Amino acid sequence: MRRAAYRYRQSLHALRPRLDAGHLEFARQTLSEAEAVLFFAMERRDQRHALEVTLRLCRGTDDRSLLVAALLHDCGKASVPVWLRVLNVVSPIATGRLAADGRGWRGAAYRLRHHMELGAVMAGEAGCSATTVRLIRGRVEPDEAWRYELLLAADDAS
Repeated sequence: MRRAAYRYRQSLHALRPRLDAGHLEFARQTLSEAEAVLFFAMERRDQRHALEVTLRLCRGTDDRSLLVAALLHDCGKASVPVWLRVLNVVSPIATGRLAADGRGWRGAAYRLRHHMELGAVMAGEAGCSATTVRLIRGRVEPDEAWRYELLLAADDAS
C-alpha cells in the first residue's frame, strides 16, 4: 500500500512539478557551469526529483561527487512523456520492447531504459568527476559502494 501511495504522489508531482527558487539556486551553486547546463536541460519533473534526492542526501553528507550525481542522475532521460513513464513503472518489459534509438516516443522509451548510461556519458563530457560518472552509470568501485547505496536509497525515497 505504501508503494502505491508513493507512486500516486509521484504521478501528481510529474504532472505539475513545482520548483523552489532556493533549491534551484542551491543546484546552481553546487554545479559547475557545464554541469548546470545538463541540469537545467532536464524536464522540470526530473529537476524536481533530482533536487528531492539531493536534499535528502544533504542531511547526511556534503560529498560533492555524490551530490552532483544526485542532481544529474536522470539527465540522460531528456523528454519522456508521462504515459511512457507510467508504462515503465507498470511494465518495464513492455517499455523495453517499444524502445528504439532515435526520435519520437520510441526514442523516449530508449532513453528511459538506458538513461543511466546515456547520462553517464553526458556527465563525463560535462567534466564531472570519474566518481560522479560511475555513480550515474550505476557501476562503482568497491570503495564507492556506500555512496551508491546512499544515492539509491534517496532516489527510492523521493
